[in-house]
Amino acid sequence: LPKPRFTGKVPLETAILKKKSVRGFSGSAITIEDLSQLLWAANGNLPADAISGATTKVFPSAGGLYQLEIFAVAGVESVTGLPEGVFHYKPETNSLLMINPGDHRSLLGRAALGQMWIASAPVIIVVGANFNRMTVKYGNRGLQYVFMESGASIQNIYLQAEALGLKVGSVGAFQDSHVNAVLKLPADVNPLMLIPVGK
Repeated sequence: LPKPRFTGKVPLETAILKKKSVRGFSGSAITIEDLSQLLWAANGNLPADAISGATTKVFPSAGGLYQLEIFAVAGVESVTGLPEGVFHYKPETNSLLMINPGDHRSLLGRAALGQMWIASAPVIIVVGANFNRMTVKYGNRGLQYVFMESGASIQNIYLQAEALGLKVGSVGAFQDSHVNAVLKLPADVNPLMLIPVGK
């Protein structure tokens, strides 16, 4: 993916003021540069500390465990320079790994209790989590930390989309097992939110 930009043209306060959820998209493609920026905002790494070499992320994580996993679902020619498929975002290299080829947006809409409007979005970002990564250290309390972090990630996506002039929605109503089956998510990842993005 193209390297994310660390400066933008829209003030944070403006993005907060204008952000909103939508339920329809034009169907026009988005650029791979915009997708890279969105995925970085969702779960990207910050530049390594010049002294310690430590790497942190765009949001805080309990115990530095960073249990979120982010996926992108793209359609045919819906993201410039990217084939249709389901991709796992790899923040350490700011890259994508295809895990399931093909356009699965309509199937994802059916898995989301028939909310077919999401299939009109050029890309659907899926925020998922490896709960075990957090609960192995914090027990049941770790469940709360997972949801706190996913909220931070989702807010980042909303604000980044607004800064890029893109529309965004969110869907939490879906059948987890169907989403897992459609997207072929890793067995240790639970989907938490579907976030359609487009113009």
